[in-house]
Amino acid sequence: MRKKAIYYEDERNSRPVEEFINDLESKIKAKVLARIEFLEERWQELRRPYVDSLEDGLYELRVIFSGNQVRVIYAYMFKDYIVLLHGIIKKTNEVPQEDMLKAKNRMIDFQARYKEGKIRLPKME
Repeated sequence: MRKKAIYYEDERNSRPVEEFINDLESKIKAKVLARIEFLEERWQELRRPYVDSLEDGLYELRVIFSGNQVRVIYAYMFKDYIVLLHGIIKKTNEVPQEDMLKAKNRMIDFQARYKEGKIRLPKME
């Protein structure tokens, strides 16, 4: 069963992961977007090197292109959705704790605003 990837959106309607991806060089951007689509379709069977489990329900989508290690941190939420929470270009082996904290806080914020009825999820196709 396919899942739908959606961008985390803050209260000011900013989508930090979408902005991060749009700021990437065009070839890297194309590869990241293709990998997100691949994740939507094959999420159940993907493992390293495509994705990796982090902590507290967070995962990383892994894209390497010309030596750049692009990571999109995401979470599975509400049965059918993949919420894209934070994007980084990784320079070390580990995801920096400040980036993990940012992703966790966005996940908590998203869940709270959803419960309050402030977020409407797009319909599944």
